[in-house]
Amino acid sequence: MAKAKNHDEENKKENVDELKEDEKETGASNETNESVSEETNSEEDSSAAEIESLNNRLLRLQADFLNYKARTEKEKMSTYNSAVSDLLLDLLPVVDNLERALEADSSESHTYKEGVQMVYNQLMGILDKKGLKEVEALHKPFDHNVHYGVAFEESDEYEDGTVIDVLQKGYTVNERCIRPAMVRICRK
Repeated sequence: MAKAKNHDEENKKENVDELKEDEKETGASNETNESVSEETNSEEDSSAAEIESLNNRLLRLQADFLNYKARTEKEKMSTYNSAVSDLLLDLLPVVDNLERALEADSSESHTYKEGVQMVYNQLMGILDKKGLKEVEALHKPFDHNVHYGVAFEESDEYEDGTVIDVLQKGYTVNERCIRPAMVRICRK
């Protein structure tokens, strides 16, 4: 009997030990659940922060690309306009010579003058499509931005600072002066 009593006591001790271990495990599992829950929350927070960071980078990258695109388009148009202006500037002496030929023709044959007039009109039509415009100068107030004064002349017919004669026509391309008009100016 003593053996049976000892055996019962040992079983009770084992059961108590098992209960204590279960409580420890349950407490540990609660702690583990809490730490897992905390880790999950911290992972969610870090994921949200990472997503927000990536979104911000994406927005900045898109803005940079749009700025780059606008800048290159502007540079392209500037280069094109510069090339057109340079070409038209090179063609202006041809226009001047055609105008002189039309003014100097004293032949009896009108076919020559008509031919030159047709060539002149065709050339001016092409240049006009590219944005070439003649600077209006005669009897206009002198404007140093589009006129180049080469002489002064006293005259009572015009106000002081008025252009009284155009020696060479001036031209603009798309509102940019490529050659100022050479003019004589009234002076009182």
